[in-house]
Amino acid sequence: MSTSADSPSGEMPWGMVATVAIALLAFGLGQAVAAVLLSRWLGPAALAGPALPAHGGAVVLVVVAANLVQTVTLVLAARVKAGSALAYLGLDVPPRRDLLIGLASLVALVLVADGVTLAAGRDLVPPIQIAIWRSASAQGVLWLLWPALVLVAPIGEEILFRGFVFRGCARSERSAMPTIVLTGFVFALLHVQYDWVGILLIFAVGLLLGWLRWRTGSTTLVILLHVALNLEGMIETMVTAG
Repeated sequence: MSTSADSPSGEMPWGMVATVAIALLAFGLGQAVAAVLLSRWLGPAALAGPALPAHGGAVVLVVVAANLVQTVTLVLAARVKAGSALAYLGLDVPPRRDLLIGLASLVALVLVADGVTLAAGRDLVPPIQIAIWRSASAQGVLWLLWPALVLVAPIGEEILFRGFVFRGCARSERSAMPTIVLTGFVFALLHVQYDWVGILLIFAVGLLLGWLRWRTGSTTLVILLHVALNLEGMIETMVTAG
């Protein structure tokens, strides 16, 4: 497991307060840039429109712009503190054993979540996902929606939560579990497009990814698992919407 305050390069990470401040700055910059681009494209009034969350092109723009700015900011902050941003953020090549364990754990969680969802009589695919898919299809941007949600979003979110924030806040075994819970909680709350059941399921995913990050020390591993999860969700949405 990786709970040392030292990064693999031997450099001390940013302190907890600085880590949270930098993470908020990176997130805020990303959202601000995305809002400016949306405003220039759709007009200022469109930003408050109720249909915006289901606008396929807007989703692509926000995901790509916000995560790009956010990730670049965090990488620069990591390089300022350590010689290698890759080492600081835990971006390594995970062992095959860790990858297999992670995939098995994720599959088990997805099966349980889908079973509970169906048993409760709820839709397996949230209506917002179908609305985004159909909007992107009508606008001819499905080819952009796939990489935005399957690749860009997982990379940006995991570098933020299980990469940068985890490195600065999980400074010992004692602080690892609170960090896992809090990052999972904030990670879930950011997915405001879903109802409370969806947010609870995302919280469970965040706990699993945080635990795997702690046990293996690899952010790359949780990025790959997040990619697999989003890919599965996109395929389910494609089948349902089709």
